[in-house]
Amino acid sequence: MTWTPDEPPWAVPSRAQIADLHWLAYADATESGSRTAAGVVAAVAWARGGQQAPVSGRTEQPVSRALAEMELWAARTVMSPNSPVPIDALRDELGVTYCPPRQLDPHRAAGASAALNWLLGKATSPPLPLPVRRPDGRPIEAQELVDAAMAAAPYKTWGPEERHAARYEARATVEQSRRLIARIASTQEHVRRTG
Repeated sequence: MTWTPDEPPWAVPSRAQIADLHWLAYADATESGSRTAAGVVAAVAWARGGQQAPVSGRTEQPVSRALAEMELWAARTVMSPNSPVPIDALRDELGVTYCPPRQLDPHRAAGASAALNWLLGKATSPPLPLPVRRPDGRPIEAQELVDAAMAAAPYKTWGPEERHAARYEARATVEQSRRLIARIASTQEHVRRTG
């Protein structure tokens, strides 16, 4: 990434989550050649101000929520070419023009769609697994996850078996998060070295 990313103010996920998704999708796209991950990278990079729109090629910056929603419709058009797009209604509702999609691989469009759905808050799960972090971006500890689970279910019986299961799940989550954070750091280092 050769520009300074701006976080879209309309995005629902946190700044750290958006950055993590960008780096992890970039790693998948470059290491395995995943077309879906390439679509995720393109959508996130566009939303963060780094390139043209992933599906339509529109160039307006900064990206507004309305532009992101219109781009989502363009991605859906590629994914389901026989479904009509309500262009007039969208233009009236969102206040932006519809730009038809370019010739694009459906897998790449699916990645862009998944990323935009998540950024817009229309999907609760990110397109790829992300590390669990504190709101400030620091890694979370297992006990914090156990405490959060117990606080979220105060009326549940938290006997020894339930606590053990919660600790086991929290440790697995922390371990997966550490692996993902290490992958992000490795990808960042590779980008720094190769320019």
